[in-house]
Amino acid sequence: MTYQTNIGRAAVGLFFCLVCSAPKAQEEAIVLDPSTGNYVINYRGFNLDTGTRSWQRVIFVPATKIDPVAKSRFKLTDQGLVAYHYKVKNASTSQQALSGFRALVSQANRTSQVVPQGWRGSVVPDRNTTNMRLNWSYSRQQAGDGLKPGNSQSGFGVESSDLPGVGMLRLRGATPTLAFPDEGPSQELSDKLDELSSPDSDSVPRLAAIPRIPNPTPFNAAVVLGSIQQHVKTDMVSMQLIDPALLAPVDRGLTQAIAAAQGGNTPSLLHEIMNLRQLLKQEHADVDKDDDGDRDDDDKNKAAKRQIDKLAARVLDFDLKYVERRVKGEKD
Repeated sequence: MTYQTNIGRAAVGLFFCLVCSAPKAQEEAIVLDPSTGNYVINYRGFNLDTGTRSWQRVIFVPATKIDPVAKSRFKLTDQGLVAYHYKVKNASTSQQALSGFRALVSQANRTSQVVPQGWRGSVVPDRNTTNMRLNWSYSRQQAGDGLKPGNSQSGFGVESSDLPGVGMLRLRGATPTLAFPDEGPSQELSDKLDELSSPDSDSVPRLAAIPRIPNPTPFNAAVVLGSIQQHVKTDMVSMQLIDPALLAPVDRGLTQAIAAAQGGNTPSLLHEIMNLRQLLKQEHADVDKDDDGDRDDDDKNKAAKRQIDKLAARVLDFDLKYVERRVKGEKD
């Protein structure tokens, strides 16, 4: 009899298992096999039916044997929300079908989620943070199902009141369920396996525009600009998306814009925003377009070295333009 285990419960349906007897000389361990990229789990388990212990060997295939590309677009709707659209491609070099992807976002309207035919979607509160968990997954659950290598899929979307920032899409490959012939390995090995099978560990990250900048009601330009500045100084810097040479004037301009907003100096605020947008346009002339074209999110095909990543520049320009419009609207 085969018993399911709660180990790797966050990734149920994503693993492949092969059970056979292991050499008794083996010690309990989880070891990476560099020739396959799989993890070998050796343990001495207890069989509830026979009341005996025996060595077992289970093969865990991670859901990271994919080479995906993610593209993102965003635009302002007539209702004043931001509509986010995504397209994913599973490169022909991938060894697995692409079974789904997820992202942690600051806010998303549950009823607005767009899901392509053959896929499922959900927008739920994240259990560990104050964010929302945005998820799309292939609807069939059989082993190997999903977006095959070489294929692409568009039509993913969601709306949010929050403005875009740069974040991670976590994409995963398709693998069958992990199972054990008994109650499974020890707690120590179970904890290690939980780490390997966690959503962040057992996925492939790609940069994309996601809801990230809180947009309070009533609108407050100083608060929004402060969130933009924090996103640039922490997230964009940690992701190495902006060069220090450009970070300095951008940070200085945002500081001055925030001070102008707090002081009610609208002309000065609009002047600082104009200067910031001009800095971005000097790096990417088409920064104000709402489509990233053929850009791969890992920027493999950069024609020239830029001081800011194209995606980062696009979201920053969009956010500044949004503040500019709101300030002008309130002034009028």
